Amino acid sequence: MKKLIAQIWQRMDRWPLRLLSLLLALWLAGCLFWAPARFASHTSTLSLWQGLVIMWAICASVIFGVGFQPQRLRWKMLFLPLPAIVVVVCGLVFFYH
Repeated sequence: MKKLIAQIWQRMDRWPLRLLSLLLALWLAGCLFWAPARFASHTSTLSLWQGLVIMWAICASVIFGVGFQPQRLRWKMLFLPLPAIVVVVCGLVFFYH
């Protein structure tokens, strides 16, 4: 498992992906601040857990985008950039669709 996580981090560790991750995360964070009712669980079609996943994805994408690399395996697994970028893109599609 440790080898697989290290491989994913190594393949994703490119500056264009970091820049894309940071820009997408900041864009989604701006959308979240601009219209929080679209992401709130009581005024939107999103559930509470979906809002938490979006917040995690923003945090993980910013962490990856600024170049921070966790050292311990548990933190590498928690802030894995690939699923975070996918969730951020899905959040942007939800916001604009």
